[in-house]
Amino acid sequence: AKQLADNFTAYPWLNIQPPEPFKFDVFISHQTSVDFAGIKSTLECLGANEVFGFPILVNQGYDIKQFYEQLQSTERLMENSSSSRYQSFLKIHTKSKSSWRRKVLESLCGSPRNVLTALRTLGSAQNIGMIGPQGYVAQRSIGSGASLSNQINTTRYTIEKMFMRNIKYMQLMYSEIYHKTLDSESDFAFCAGTMFWSRYEDFQVGAWMRIMPWLSGRWSTKYERDGQIEHAAERMFGVIPFLNNVTIAEIGAPLRPIGIYQPPYHEMQEIRGKDYTGYYDMTDVNTRRKQGEMAKAAGLHGLIYNHYWVLNNTLQGEVPELMLRDGYPDIPFMFCWVLFKEETTSSSSESSGREQAWKIHFNYLLPFFKHRNYINVGGKPVFVIKMANQNNIDAMLRFWRQLAPKSGLKGLFFVFSFSEESPFSNVQQNPAYQSYDATLQFQANVEDVLRDVRLGESSSTSHKRFKTQFWGTFSSQGNSLLHDSDYKHRTPLYQFEHDLRLSLQLPLTHLAVTKSLPLYNNFFFIPAWNDWYNQSVMEQSDKQGFAYLSIIKDALENLPLVTDRKQFYGN
Repeated sequence: AKQLADNFTAYPWLNIQPPEPFKFDVFISHQTSVDFAGIKSTLECLGANEVFGFPILVNQGYDIKQFYEQLQSTERLMENSSSSRYQSFLKIHTKSKSSWRRKVLESLCGSPRNVLTALRTLGSAQNIGMIGPQGYVAQRSIGSGASLSNQINTTRYTIEKMFMRNIKYMQLMYSEIYHKTLDSESDFAFCAGTMFWSRYEDFQVGAWMRIMPWLSGRWSTKYERDGQIEHAAERMFGVIPFLNNVTIAEIGAPLRPIGIYQPPYHEMQEIRGKDYTGYYDMTDVNTRRKQGEMAKAAGLHGLIYNHYWVLNNTLQGEVPELMLRDGYPDIPFMFCWVLFKEETTSSSSESSGREQAWKIHFNYLLPFFKHRNYINVGGKPVFVIKMANQNNIDAMLRFWRQLAPKSGLKGLFFVFSFSEESPFSNVQQNPAYQSYDATLQFQANVEDVLRDVRLGESSSTSHKRFKTQFWGTFSSQGNSLLHDSDYKHRTPLYQFEHDLRLSLQLPLTHLAVTKSLPLYNNFFFIPAWNDWYNQSVMEQSDKQGFAYLSIIKDALENLPLVTDRKQFYGN
């Protein structure tokens, strides 16, 4: 119970309240030895209206029996309420596989916008009565999505067995509830892992309560993998709405847009021209505070700083260093090292000389890696490297991986960034490639992104998808405000808005059938937040106002759901 409560409180429930207030209660089953008072206090601070505890005296039926006991309490509350107390509910449980639990929770409640999407859908779309995590809804006629297939070896055949092993108990339950015969040939669906959102009335709680006496003597007293009464009940959770023509939709993991943040400030005008960094001073804490507030309001997950390192020293590093001292912009961040050949080698040909140079660089980055806002994957700080096909880079990355645990880190998560200047095809045979954990196509245009999500691989290269590939798209490069006479090369805003919406939404809906991309690593890179010189800009401008941020915010607040599995996953 404490583990699940900790998982639950890790998500930003309080952040949901300002845009759309709502009340929620929490019902939690726990062992008698657990400090329930501490859990209750934590959940109340999180914003819960009331917290109800259910001590587990005899562990029968596992999470299903405990769930039914909670439903009994909700029904009593509903009966004593002058109005319908509950419109919808979220069922979650610990799950023995932590990786499975994490992926499912990410989809169901991993961001305020995912929660709002579920609540709005169940509140308005009468044909949708249940929402499961994308890729984890098993439908008899088509099998399951790729996510479930990664957890257990599921095919249409194995999904069929999941139903047929339980059909006897399912028919008995259906007969007890409806006094009808359940057709064993019907097309059923259920949420694998038994975690889902549901509209309260479509779950037909009252019907389940009527058969509680019948169920009470049939719960298992020891763990069985399948075929017991509780497993049949799990299948029935999805069967009842399915047979009543109510759709079980699927919601994907939250998209995590990352804006590329240029660190140069006003002094760079001497090098690049007077309009290089726009019309503000980024060394001013108030400027950076406002940038962070705007980014979070638009739904950006974080920012990525371009990092330059030449001859054992940083270049253009003042702004990130100021952020370390004053905390602004107060938003998650990571670094992208824009690498050049001379930076990976040392003036000394000796291994010890190179390693000393690499250690100096690592130690400079360490305070950033340990910052509370630094973005990580599995506890490992994410470090993107652009122009990453240089000499000695693989040796340097191995050296850094050795330094990481000695410095209090769980490790490092390296992302290989390729682009036109550093195409993947030129470096795929380079040993450095195998040193990376993921790839990123830097400054992918909209056509690349749309083609990528259809083909499941990068359109600009011939390589097969590597481990994890993150997607991205332009914000507005080419819409030059500095060279207004060059209008013919600019994309009209209405066309850009359409393209950006597609490039934000399609990767999200495609993730469930992309086996190589873990759902909780759904970063989406957008160049840039403030590249004023190239006019790749998300933040407000005199001409476009807040148009780009509004497009991003609107796309994130209207997350697509999978409602037609046959069309989405194929037959």
